[in-house]
Amino acid sequence: MQGMRHSRSIMIQLLVMPCLAIGLAIYFSDILTMIYFSNQQTSIGYALNGLIVFLFLVGMIRTLMLLVAYNREELALLRLQHNLDQGGLSEGVEPASMIGMRLATMEGMRSLHAPIQHQALAATLLAHESTRTSLIRFIHNILILCGVLGTIVSLSIALFGASSLLEQAVSSTGMGMVIHGMSTALSTTMSAIICYLFLSYFFVSIQNIQTRLLARIEDITATRLLPMYQVTEEAMTQHALDLVKEAHLLMQSLNDKIAAIDPVAVKEEMELGRAQTEQQHGELLGQLDKLSTTLKDGFRLPEA
Repeated sequence: MQGMRHSRSIMIQLLVMPCLAIGLAIYFSDILTMIYFSNQQTSIGYALNGLIVFLFLVGMIRTLMLLVAYNREELALLRLQHNLDQGGLSEGVEPASMIGMRLATMEGMRSLHAPIQHQALAATLLAHESTRTSLIRFIHNILILCGVLGTIVSLSIALFGASSLLEQAVSSTGMGMVIHGMSTALSTTMSAIICYLFLSYFFVSIQNIQTRLLARIEDITATRLLPMYQVTEEAMTQHALDLVKEAHLLMQSLNDKIAAIDPVAVKEEMELGRAQTEQQHGELLGQLDKLSTTLKDGFRLPEA
């Protein structure tokens, strides 16, 4: 059961990898300071890098939320598997979980005597779950574009500085703008690539967890739940055949018991039982006569 909890291992990685990233940033602090903070004559670099980091953090927060949610879904699924083996189908299963809602849906359809369409249930669940990763997919797709945007803006600044440098033979401002533009292009591109790689790993992990979870839910539905909730002609035919087989075995057992009975012994037992009954009946009548005589003598009653 513990092997199914993939989300927990990914959450551990999500906590460990930022610590490693912070350690590497501290170790290479001199190089990062030179790339991100040196020769920054305008706030364009800070704004572009801030946009990239903001989008990255939003995507990671959403990833963490989905990991927590899928961890609960895996726990509910493990609980259902335990219940299927031990009894008490929905005991301990969270009603708001995917498998809990699947159970409620199948129970409602059975109470309405409606056929359960497994394909429709699976398609609906897949469509619902695909919308939960839409924000991460959007950020994942535009991170590189943000890096390209930063590069284009930075090169435009560099070209502006180069034009100023060409207009004036000696211009420290123009040269500074060129250096600033090239430095900003490098920093924004590097930020976008690092954030893209980091988010891509966890986005793929989320998709793998989602695929495994949905596959497990549909497998349990097809192999364990549908035979319990769905009533088909094949199932009814098989059930009728099983009943006929059981009735046939019962009749055979009854015939064997009847054949084993000795008619002479049965007749003797019946005669003996009848004699004992007559004897007990005679004794009872004698006791009643004695009681009647005693009552008459005691109360001095006349003879009937």
